[in-house]
Amino acid sequence: MGIVSDMNQDQKIAALERKVKRLERKTDGGNAEMKLLKELVGTEVVINANSMYESKCRIEDIDEEWVKITEHGRKNDTVKFIRIDDIENVTVAKEQ
Repeated sequence: MGIVSDMNQDQKIAALERKVKRLERKTDGGNAEMKLLKELVGTEVVINANSMYESKCRIEDIDEEWVKITEHGRKNDTVKFIRIDDIENVTVAKEQ
């Protein structure tokens, strides 16, 4: 029973952190990450998120909370959405 309540608390804390960040963005008039990522729309990049996820992709679109990417797979491309808050770093791919 304790593990379940811990998971529920973790989920509630994460939800509250997202709400606080959203409120901070609204009061600050936007965040720096969003502005920088908007400049990269249409660019090939490598995104690292959540310490486990690394993706070669193209940034398609961005809003206050989400980044839409096209991830390049071996057989086909996949469209994904990533929370801006989850992105740890972005590396711009070299043009060949």
